[in-house]
Amino acid sequence: MKNKLIILSILTICLFVSDPCFAENSTINSEPKQENQMTKKLKRGAINIVTSPLEIPKQIKKYWNEGKEKGQKNIVWLTVGTVKGLVNTVGRLGSGVWDVATFNVDKPLNYEPLMKPDFVNQEE
Repeated sequence: MKNKLIILSILTICLFVSDPCFAENSTINSEPKQENQMTKKLKRGAINIVTSPLEIPKQIKKYWNEGKEKGQKNIVWLTVGTVKGLVNTVGRLGSGVWDVATFNVDKPLNYEPLMKPDFVNQEE
């Protein structure tokens, strides 16, 4: 129940702070590109919120393979990958929340993502 209330609150805030340009005809203003970028930012944020926990296994696999190449103990690389995955999870979750909360604001410039790559499953 508490989670539903939080989600409903976030969506309500987004509705109230959203730009009224959605009600205008975009061909008159010649801004269909900006509207498309806002939609992309909102989708990117929602996807990053949902998929942020996938950073943990991604980083574990990355550091596990790095440890195998160097011939060092796997438990060290497992621990490093887990910690790095947890840090990246928090970062990607924060980036997703930022994108969802500010999808109609052109910050950072040109609706760029805060975290690179844009999504968990993309290569750096």
